[in-house]
Amino acid sequence: MIDHSTPPAGVLVGVDGSPATAGAVRWAAREAARRHLPLDLVQVLPPSERPHDELRSPSGRAHALLEQARQVAGAVASEVPVRLSVVDGVAGPALVATAARARLLVIGARPGSGLADTGVGRTIAHVMGHAPCPVIVVPPDWAPAEDEASRGVLVGVDGSIEARGAIAFGADVADRSRSTLVTASVTPRLGGPDEETRRRDLAEVGSGLATAHPELVVQEVVRRGAPSEALLDIARSGVSLVALGSRGRGAVGGALLGSTSQQVVRFAPCPVAVLPPQAAATWARPERTYAGEGA
Repeated sequence: MIDHSTPPAGVLVGVDGSPATAGAVRWAAREAARRHLPLDLVQVLPPSERPHDELRSPSGRAHALLEQARQVAGAVASEVPVRLSVVDGVAGPALVATAARARLLVIGARPGSGLADTGVGRTIAHVMGHAPCPVIVVPPDWAPAEDEASRGVLVGVDGSIEARGAIAFGADVADRSRSTLVTASVTPRLGGPDEETRRRDLAEVGSGLATAHPELVVQEVVRRGAPSEALLDIARSGVSLVALGSRGRGAVGGALLGSTSQQVVRFAPCPVAVLPPQAAATWARPERTYAGEGA
């Protein structure tokens, strides 16, 4: 019998039967294999009197849906231990509560209704703003590219604590996948630091990663324009992942989500890792270690 009393401590995937579920499970299974972590596939059921972080075994339609997701994961990484669970509650808060000890929370993006629709959806917005670990949002039609191994990991750099956490996380992902880390600094078309200052800042970022990731190749990119447009333009040139903070330096009024993170998640052609404040603070600490993760 599977023990459901232990909360997820590896890679957690929210499974809801949407078109993006299969892609989210594939991405999560590959990353769980790289990190030598277990995989938890969880479906959130309508609210009940049960605690919203109490896992239990699925049955009926929920079991069938989760079993399909297990088969998708097994085709990608058969060696990864997989647990199927359901939990009651509202999807966003329930996933955040369930991820209290998880290393990663992976969720599929909702399909859009057109270019005018720039929202990310209530569930994704909630987990992006409140999750205690990095949140990876996978596009509905995502599948690994044939040249996936040669694609870089893009990180938006703006000097905020969230960006510092995103840099550390992006470097970790790039190092594990033997990819190039692309650090990008975007300034407004008018005003802001000059290009030389931005390049110096990026060089300092790269040098700061050398101790933890001595073999990591870092590419520096400086752009002018709207941050979301610039990051999306770089992403479309071919990267495997975009990493950024949920709030940037330009966030207004303490909002949990910045417009840049929302627009990049909404329109990126690849998975996007968003670090909420708590997760960013954890990853930004130089002494951060996860003994349970392999090299």
